[in-house]
Amino acid sequence: MRKIWSVALNTFRESVREKLLYLVIIYALALMVSVFILSPLSVGAARGKIVTDVGLAGISILGILTAIIVGSNLVHKEMDKKAVLMVLTRPVSRAGYLIGKFAGVSLSLLLLIGIMTAVLVVMMLVGGASLTPVVFMAIGLSLIEIGLIVAVMIFFSTFTTPLLTSFFTICIFVMGSLSGDLRLFAQKFGGKAMNYAMDVLYFTLPNLKVFNLRHEAVHGLRYSAVEILLPAAYGIVYTAAMIYFAYLVFRRREFS
Repeated sequence: MRKIWSVALNTFRESVREKLLYLVIIYALALMVSVFILSPLSVGAARGKIVTDVGLAGISILGILTAIIVGSNLVHKEMDKKAVLMVLTRPVSRAGYLIGKFAGVSLSLLLLIGIMTAVLVVMMLVGGASLTPVVFMAIGLSLIEIGLIVAVMIFFSTFTTPLLTSFFTICIFVMGSLSGDLRLFAQKFGGKAMNYAMDVLYFTLPNLKVFNLRHEAVHGLRYSAVEILLPAAYGIVYTAAMIYFAYLVFRRREFS
């Protein structure tokens, strides 16, 4: 565990040093401040809803983009420079190395999300929005979604270039967000082949729509514990599976 934690801390420091991370933080602050430009267009409770909706969407989207931008190069960079050999001869197991990388990137993203959450809370209080527990539940599910995307990114980074890692991860994100709608479209308008293809995609790709609790948070709707616990369990299991698949690929890699 100590060796894994060492890899995680080193990865965290590398992530925080990335200038893109600071640019995204600045952009996140600018995006949230821009809500005040939109809020005068509405009155009463609608103003608070705009603040909550844009703020939560910004946390989710920017968190995923940061994960892709910052994390796609981390594993490949060490493999390309043969620095991974120094790490694996300490000794750190290959599984421990990947877990450490995942934990390090996740820690940096947790810091980013924490900053954006603090900004969102201030904006909601200033904008007159209702700061209810479901807002924090929505942010929690977004964190699990981002962690899943980090695991997907680490999987691709074990066998392809940073550019392709980013491309494949973005494709998974888009398809995972739309798989339910595409499946419904195929059921209504497609043939058997399309239905089968969409079913395969729906049950294979991560269903990212289950992590979206923004509608309930914005409109103050009731939600059950099942709506929180099942997506959380689903995200954790899928993340663990992607890390395991990454390990199966990574253990076959030869470094010389």
